[in-house]
Amino acid sequence: MRLILLLCGLQALASASQHRQVFEIPSAIQNETSIAQFTSTSTPLDAPKAHPINGSAFDWWYFDVVSSDPGSLASVVVTFFASSQPAFPLLHASNNVLPVRLWVSFPNGTLAQAEAFASSATVSTEGDNSSGDWHGTGFKWTKVSSTYTIEVDAPSVGIKGSIVFKSTAPAHLPCGAVVDGGTLQVGPHIGWANAVPDAASTVNLEINGTALVFEGSGYHDKNWSDQPFTTHVASWYWGHGRLGPFTLVWFDMLDLNGVEHVSAYLAKDNQIVTASCASQSISVRPTGANNASFYPPVLSTPNPTGYHISLDLGNKTRMEVDVNVLVNLNEFNPAYARVVGNMSARVVVPPGARGKTQADLQGMALFEQFKLIK
Repeated sequence: MRLILLLCGLQALASASQHRQVFEIPSAIQNETSIAQFTSTSTPLDAPKAHPINGSAFDWWYFDVVSSDPGSLASVVVTFFASSQPAFPLLHASNNVLPVRLWVSFPNGTLAQAEAFASSATVSTEGDNSSGDWHGTGFKWTKVSSTYTIEVDAPSVGIKGSIVFKSTAPAHLPCGAVVDGGTLQVGPHIGWANAVPDAASTVNLEINGTALVFEGSGYHDKNWSDQPFTTHVASWYWGHGRLGPFTLVWFDMLDLNGVEHVSAYLAKDNQIVTASCASQSISVRPTGANNASFYPPVLSTPNPTGYHISLDLGNKTRMEVDVNVLVNLNEFNPAYARVVGNMSARVVVPPGARGKTQADLQGMALFEQFKLIK
């Protein structure tokens, strides 16, 4: 079944954004030209942004939770994909463009993952609320008010339970708050919208008979494009975490021309402290045993054991963050690492400024690295 409203175009979708919209996504690769949305309108953030899904386009809805307990390595990631393998090469080769993938780490660092393919998918939006159902997989989400809930009843992969996200930080676009007319490109032809930078989350899953129950920092965003991922991405560092009262989200990408694209976000008390894609707003660089001599990353370089993040807060004030790798959730692909780690940070104020340097900010993070060129 074709994507409902496809022929109406993006402007028609935007004008109807406060009404219920239902998008049906077929599981087969489509032959038509894909249209991607790269400028923000009143269209809800969770609406499909690239359609139809042909052999070059991708669109996905990403959710994760990392435990807030510094003694635990528990985490969960669920991604609802609408993409072929040629469009996003980290997927398994298939004629079905609707996989749902789940990755988990248990408190002791033991890993598990699962994948299921949908017969079709439905994404519905009404105002800021949304739902998504990857039919036949047992995976679906709903959002009502500020709370997302993922429900899983997937006996074919041995998983049952729920994940709840109660948003605690404002949504944002690559360069700032959510506003009409804002860019949705975090890099050339790479769309990104971060609906939930942080959430008070509860995970209650049973995975092949083993319980995974924990509370932590939740997160939800989406990426999309009308062109294959490798057409524009050479490498990127992305991640999020909670540092004391602060929510931090970082993005530092290199395109195939070696141009750096960044996005910085910091929130406190459900208010944005800074959100910017200016070139000096944030810098993310590898540290540790495999240090900055391996920047920019390529396929042949080892993964770093940590990162240093320098975030511009304005008025000559910076947040300096050190992130340490604890466990790689994706051990088998040299092009990609998804990692649970811990963070420490301090806010550095200029000499003579009022206020004190804040030290001993601690937290947990979930972050990733792509390195796609030789």
